[in-house]
Amino acid sequence: MEPITEPLEKLVPHRGKMLLLSKLISCEEKNNSLLASVDISPSSFFYDDNLNGVPVWVGFEYMAQAIAALNGKNDLAKGQEPGFGFILSVSNFIASTPCFKPNSTILIYVEETLEMDNMFMFNCSIKQGEEELAKASINAVKIKDISEVKYES
Repeated sequence: MEPITEPLEKLVPHRGKMLLLSKLISCEEKNNSLLASVDISPSSFFYDDNLNGVPVWVGFEYMAQAIAALNGKNDLAKGQEPGFGFILSVSNFIASTPCFKPNSTILIYVEETLEMDNMFMFNCSIKQGEEELAKASINAVKIKDISEVKYES
């Protein structure tokens, strides 16, 4: 895997407290994958004092932001500005913990497994060291132009 030199904010559209990833570590063009990390602490957004950690379901958003970073990196490689996307579905979710514990760093790995038009499938996992804490398959859609998104009331 190759190190990622672009700043996180250049590849992921999230800002402020909703930018949940701590660092982009590496990516691999051959299998279109990316490795990122999140530092968990009591000041983490979504931290739950009752759980003494960040609920494991927040891992979906960690995975989604890693997917956004991968797509942003791919867009830049094509000379395009990073686009926007949305999760369509999460399936095959398996967790071995109720939460991500404070004072730890978790690794988020995403790998694209299928691309059809503007729809994508990814296998994702979250690990701490060698221990897999969660995994899922995520289906996403990429929006080339955010102005294409129409809201109806």
